[in-house]
Amino acid sequence: MVMDDEGGLDALFQRYRAACPDVEPGANFMPEVWRRIEARHSFRFVFERLGRSVMAVSAALCLLLLVLNLLSGSSAHLMAPTYMDALMADHTAEKTYYTEAIRTSPAENQLPDGFWTDDR
Repeated sequence: MVMDDEGGLDALFQRYRAACPDVEPGANFMPEVWRRIEARHSFRFVFERLGRSVMAVSAALCLLLLVLNLLSGSSAHLMAPTYMDALMADHTAEKTYYTEAIRTSPAENQLPDGFWTDDR
Protein backbone atom coordinates (compact mmCIF):
# COMPACT_ATOMS: atom_id res chain seq x y z
CA MET A 1 0.00 0.00 0.00
CA VAL A 2 2.90 2.34 0.73
CA MET A 3 4.30 1.58 -2.70
CA ASP A 4 1.06 2.65 -4.38
CA ASP A 5 1.14 6.05 -2.62
CA GLU A 6 4.74 6.62 -3.69
CA GLY A 7 3.92 5.57 -7.26
CA GLY A 8 0.97 7.97 -7.28
CA LEU A 9 3.20 10.75 -6.00
CA ASP A 10 5.78 10.03 -8.69
CA ALA A 11 3.05 10.06 -11.34
CA LEU A 12 1.81 13.41 -9.99
CA PHE A 13 5.30 14.90 -10.21
CA GLN A 14 5.72 13.59 -13.78
CA ARG A 15 2.41 15.18 -14.84
CA TYR A 16 3.48 18.44 -13.15
CA ARG A 17 6.82 18.48 -15.00
CA ALA A 18 5.02 17.83 -18.28
CA ALA A 19 2.53 20.67 -17.64
CA CYS A 20 5.19 23.13 -16.45
CA PRO A 21 8.35 22.71 -18.47
CA ASP A 22 11.58 24.24 -17.19
CA VAL A 23 12.25 27.70 -18.49
CA GLU A 24 15.63 28.18 -20.04
CA PRO A 25 17.06 31.48 -18.87
CA GLY A 26 18.14 33.69 -21.70
CA ALA A 27 19.12 37.28 -22.30
CA ASN A 28 15.53 38.52 -21.85
CA PHE A 29 14.68 36.36 -18.84
CA MET A 30 14.72 39.07 -16.15
CA PRO A 31 13.11 41.79 -18.33
CA GLU A 32 10.28 39.36 -19.13
CA VAL A 33 9.82 38.50 -15.46
CA TRP A 34 9.61 42.20 -14.54
CA ARG A 35 7.23 42.84 -17.44
CA ARG A 36 4.88 40.15 -16.13
CA ILE A 37 5.11 41.49 -12.58
CA GLU A 38 4.36 45.06 -13.69
CA ALA A 39 1.50 43.85 -15.86
CA ARG A 40 -0.20 42.58 -12.71
CA HIS A 41 -0.11 46.08 -11.19
CA SER A 42 -3.62 46.98 -12.21
CA PHE A 43 -5.76 49.89 -11.04
CA ARG A 44 -7.02 47.77 -8.15
CA PHE A 45 -3.47 47.10 -6.97
CA VAL A 46 -2.55 50.79 -7.15
CA PHE A 47 -5.81 51.75 -5.38
CA GLU A 48 -5.14 49.27 -2.56
CA ARG A 49 -1.61 50.52 -2.12
CA LEU A 50 -2.73 54.15 -2.07
CA GLY A 51 -5.53 53.29 0.36
CA ARG A 52 -3.12 51.64 2.75
CA SER A 53 -0.83 54.64 2.63
CA VAL A 54 -3.67 57.07 3.26
CA MET A 55 -4.96 54.94 6.13
CA ALA A 56 -1.52 54.82 7.75
CA VAL A 57 -1.10 58.59 7.45
CA SER A 58 -4.58 59.27 8.86
CA ALA A 59 -3.97 56.89 11.78
CA ALA A 60 -0.69 58.67 12.56
CA LEU A 61 -2.45 62.04 12.36
CA CYS A 62 -5.19 60.84 14.73
CA LEU A 63 -2.62 59.64 17.22
CA LEU A 64 -0.73 62.93 16.98
CA LEU A 65 -3.92 64.94 17.57
CA LEU A 66 -4.82 62.69 20.50
CA VAL A 67 -1.43 63.23 22.12
CA LEU A 68 -1.64 66.99 21.54
CA ASN A 69 -5.15 67.04 22.99
CA LEU A 70 -4.03 65.16 26.10
CA LEU A 71 -1.01 67.41 26.57
CA SER A 72 -3.00 70.61 26.14
CA GLY A 73 -5.74 69.34 28.48
CA SER A 74 -3.30 68.81 31.33
CA SER A 75 -1.86 72.31 31.07
CA ALA A 76 -5.21 74.02 30.51
CA HIS A 77 -6.11 74.09 34.20
CA LEU A 78 -2.94 76.09 34.95
CA MET A 79 -3.96 79.01 32.75
CA ALA A 80 -6.25 81.82 33.83
CA PRO A 81 -9.84 81.44 32.62
CA THR A 82 -10.70 83.26 29.43
CA TYR A 83 -13.68 85.48 28.73
CA MET A 84 -15.46 82.56 27.04
CA ASP A 85 -14.85 80.35 30.08
CA ALA A 86 -16.42 83.00 32.30
CA LEU A 87 -19.44 83.30 30.01
CA MET A 88 -19.94 79.56 29.90
CA ALA A 89 -19.68 79.29 33.69
CA ASP A 90 -22.11 82.16 34.30
CA HIS A 91 -25.26 80.94 32.53
CA THR A 92 -27.95 81.43 35.12
CA ALA A 93 -31.33 82.56 33.81
CA GLU A 94 -31.37 85.69 35.96
CA LYS A 95 -28.23 87.02 34.30
CA THR A 96 -29.14 86.54 30.64
CA TYR A 97 -30.82 89.02 28.30
CA TYR A 98 -33.63 86.78 27.16
CA THR A 99 -35.25 86.90 30.60
CA GLU A 100 -36.35 90.42 29.71
CA ALA A 101 -38.62 88.94 27.04
CA ILE A 102 -40.06 86.41 29.48
CA ARG A 103 -41.64 89.08 31.69
CA THR A 104 -45.24 89.73 30.75
CA SER A 105 -45.58 93.31 31.93
CA PRO A 106 -42.31 94.99 32.85
CA ALA A 107 -42.39 98.22 34.82
CA GLU A 108 -41.38 101.34 32.95
CA ASN A 109 -38.37 102.01 35.10
CA GLN A 110 -37.03 98.50 34.36
CA LEU A 111 -36.80 98.90 30.58
CA PRO A 112 -33.26 98.96 29.20
CA ASP A 113 -31.86 102.19 27.78
CA GLY A 114 -33.09 102.94 24.29
CA PHE A 115 -36.52 101.32 24.74
CA TRP A 116 -39.67 103.32 25.21
CA THR A 117 -43.33 102.65 25.64
CA ASP A 118 -46.19 103.91 23.49
CA ASP A 119 -47.12 106.41 26.24
CA ARG A 120 -44.51 108.98 25.15
